[in-house]
Amino acid sequence: MYLIALFVFSALRALGGEAIPPAPLRYFNDYAGVVSPATVEELNRKLEEFERTDSSQLLVVIFPKNESGLPVEDYTVRVARAWKVGQRDKNNGAILFVFIQDRAMRLEVGYGLEGAIPDAVAKRIVDDVIAPFFRRGDYNGGLRAGVDAMISAARGEFQGTGKTVAEQRSQRRGTALPSWLPFLLFMLVLVSVIRRRATVYHRGRHVYWGPFGGTGWGGGGWSGGGGGWSGGGGFSGGGGSFGGGGASGRW
Repeated sequence: MYLIALFVFSALRALGGEAIPPAPLRYFNDYAGVVSPATVEELNRKLEEFERTDSSQLLVVIFPKNESGLPVEDYTVRVARAWKVGQRDKNNGAILFVFIQDRAMRLEVGYGLEGAIPDAVAKRIVDDVIAPFFRRGDYNGGLRAGVDAMISAARGEFQGTGKTVAEQRSQRRGTALPSWLPFLLFMLVLVSVIRRRATVYHRGRHVYWGPFGGTGWGGGGWSGGGGGWSGGGGFSGGGGSFGGGGASGRW
């Protein structure tokens, strides 16, 4: 993960400082390599389960440095809007951004969660909950406490469906008509025509050449792939929007 992050940020520098990084595929994303793998998995599962129960999408993204050249607040709101965290009809997303080398962080709160996590609460989470751990170099402890505080503040504000956006999209792809079905229907019609017409007179008797025999298709036949429901996993933004609510801090 850390090597992938280095590649991503090198590419972003080459493209220009203000490039928006691609939307993450997980809820907890450590691109700076400062959190243990066990903590990453623990918090990713916790945030994923929170979306299932409450529908709110809470993310943590740890960058080595703010490479944008913009103030943290300007950069993070642009990224949050581009990633569309939160449900489209609820705008219930929040993202904790951490920039290790800058010793700066920002809790960006979507429109729909500004009642549950107003600026004052966001400031308390950043300054009073997370920063004391970070000053001691305890990123694992600070992020555990920060995630718990975010979940506690947002709990009960919305009702979940039992599935994440990623799981719902995966299920829809699995139950939708596969892309190869129109071709298969066309072939069935073609076979029907062939069966009615594709006979030849050979040595005084009729021989049926079909449905594909003698046409060069071979005996293996044709097969198409189809999508199946993978059962979810991973993060996918639901279309939420951000207006700049939240709080910044340093350690």
